[in-house]
Amino acid sequence: MLFSRIFGGSLSEPRYIRRTRAYLQEARMAVLEHTIAAEYYQSSAEMYATRAQRLEQEIHEWEEQAFQRHSAAKGLAPARKEPTTAVPTPTVVPTPTVVRAA
Repeated sequence: MLFSRIFGGSLSEPRYIRRTRAYLQEARMAVLEHTIAAEYYQSSAEMYATRAQRLEQEIHEWEEQAFQRHSAAKGLAPARKEPTTAVPTPTVVPTPTVVRAA
């Protein structure tokens, strides 16, 4: 009697425990998927920040050349423009790369 109580029907997990294990597995997969997405979006943001900085530099160089051409056409001495400050690069925030399994 005692043996059947201990080892009988209690060997199989209750339904709510099996459901809880499935929910835990879904949560772990969601963590992994969101970590992958965060890494992708972080790298995209860094790429676009670099692109914006490069395009701003290209526009700045063109504006300086246009100003010099305009000054030369009018016979003026080229004026020295104050250098503009560069746009700071975004700080890289490390993303978690390891997902622990319980």
